[in-house]
Amino acid sequence: MQEQHHFYRENSEKELVLSQKWRPLNKNSTPNPCYSSNKSRIENFLKEYKKEGFDLLESTILDILNDDSRISEKFETLQGLRKFWKLTPDEEKENVLEKFANVFRIALRAEELLPERIYRIVDDVISATFSQEQCAALLSWMFFDSKRNRSFIGILTSIHPISIEKIKFLLHYFDEISKEMPQGIVSFMRIKNQKFMETDFEKSKNQPISKDVSIFDDLLIEQTALCSQVDFANKHIGGGVLRLGGVQEEIRFLMCPEMIVSMLLFDRMEPDEAISIVGAQVFSSYQGYSGKLKWKIVEPLDALSNNPLYRDEFGRLQTEALAINAIKFFGRQSKNLGQQLEENNIRKELIKCGIAFCAQNQQSDYGSFDKIPIVSGWWGCGAYNGNKPLKFLIQLMAASIAGRPLQFCIFGDTVMGNKCRQMKRRLEMDNVTVGQLYKLLLEIPKIEIYDEMHVFDSLEEICAKITYEIVSFKMNPNTMQIG
Repeated sequence: MQEQHHFYRENSEKELVLSQKWRPLNKNSTPNPCYSSNKSRIENFLKEYKKEGFDLLESTILDILNDDSRISEKFETLQGLRKFWKLTPDEEKENVLEKFANVFRIALRAEELLPERIYRIVDDVISATFSQEQCAALLSWMFFDSKRNRSFIGILTSIHPISIEKIKFLLHYFDEISKEMPQGIVSFMRIKNQKFMETDFEKSKNQPISKDVSIFDDLLIEQTALCSQVDFANKHIGGGVLRLGGVQEEIRFLMCPEMIVSMLLFDRMEPDEAISIVGAQVFSSYQGYSGKLKWKIVEPLDALSNNPLYRDEFGRLQTEALAINAIKFFGRQSKNLGQQLEENNIRKELIKCGIAFCAQNQQSDYGSFDKIPIVSGWWGCGAYNGNKPLKFLIQLMAASIAGRPLQFCIFGDTVMGNKCRQMKRRLEMDNVTVGQLYKLLLEIPKIEIYDEMHVFDSLEEICAKITYEIVSFKMNPNTMQIG
C-alpha cells in the first residue's frame, strides 16, 4: 500500500466574498468608503435608465468598478457590453435595459438579504447554504467586482462571440427571477474523506463490481433529475465560465447560474477533494459547444430537475452537481496512455471519484443519497486527453464502492458504448471484484503505438487467459497449477 498524502492550503486566511461592497462596514468594522457612493449610483440608474439608456448603464458599472481600491488600472470601457448592445436589435434595446435593471434591483437589496459576513470556505468550514434569492444577490454584485476570477468583468470586457452569449444567459436568469423569485435553497459543500484516502483498493476482494450500470447512447447528463450529475470540473470550480470557456462545466454553470456562487466560495480542489452543489435550478438551454455555444430558451427536457415536487424537506431541488477534476495528461497519446496506466494515476483518479460518489451516503446535515444514481460520461476525456475505456472502468469501480447506480452517457459514441457494455458483461460473467479489477488494470502492458481500445482488449485477453487456466485446472487437477 502506498504512503498516504495529506493536502494543506498555504493560505487559509479568511477572505470576505466580493469584499461585501454592499455593506456600510468593512470586516474590521471600519466604515466602507464606497458604500454610500455605490448605493447612490445604483439608485440613480434605477431612476434614470429609461431616459439615459446604455450610456448610464456602462458608466454606472464603470464608476463602481473604478471605485475599488484593489485595482491598479482604471477601466475605460466595457467593450464586450458595448458589442452586446450594438448587436441587440433596436426593438429589443428597451427590453435589455429592463433586464439589466433587474440586476441593479437585486443588488440594491443585498444588504437586506445577505448575512453580515460571508467568508470563502477554508479550513474546517466545509459548507454553506443560501436561499435562491441570496444567490441572486451575490451574482448581481459580480457585475460590479474587478477580480476577474470571481466576477463578470472578463465577460463584460471581451468582444469574443461566446462572451456575448454568456451575457444572454445571465440576463435571462435575472429576467426570470424578477418575474417570480424561486423560494428554494442551494447548498454548497467541500467534500473530503481521509478514510477513503487510506483505502487499499487491491485488497478490496469482497467488493463486487456493481451490476446496476446503464449505458445511454443519446441521454445528456443535464437531462436527468433526482440524481448526482457529474461536473467534469476544472480544479478551479467553474473553469472558464467567467472567461472564454464553453465546454461541459461552463455550460452547466450557464444553464444554472446559481452554481457560479461556488466560485465565490471555494479555492482550488486538492487531490483529496470534490465539491457538491445541491438545489441549483435550470434557467436556460443551449446549442453548440465551445466557441460555437449559443443561448436558448429553456426546454422541458433540460429542466426535469426543476419539478417543485422534487424539493426536499430543506427546500432544495434534489439534483446534485458533483464537481470532480480529472488529471490533465500532456504529450503524445501513446505516452498519455502509459502514464494513465501507472498505479499512482489510477489510484489518484479512483480516490477522486470515490470520495465524490461516497460523500452523500455519509452526509448527516441533509440526509443520505444512498442508492441515488450517479450520472456521468467521458469524464476527463476531452481537453484532458483521458482514455475513455479507462475512465469508464475507474468510475465503475468508484460507483461500486459507493453502492450507487451508475448511469453512463456516451454522447453518441456508439462504438465505444458497445465496448463498454461488452466489458461490463465480461466482468459480471467472471464475477470480478473491485480489488481484482484494480489489480488487472495494473497488469495491462504499456504500448508505444496508441490504440484507444487497448485497455478493453487487454482486459479481455487477460480474463480469457484466466478462464482458460481455471477450466484446464478443473479438467487436469494433478498437472495444472494456477499461480
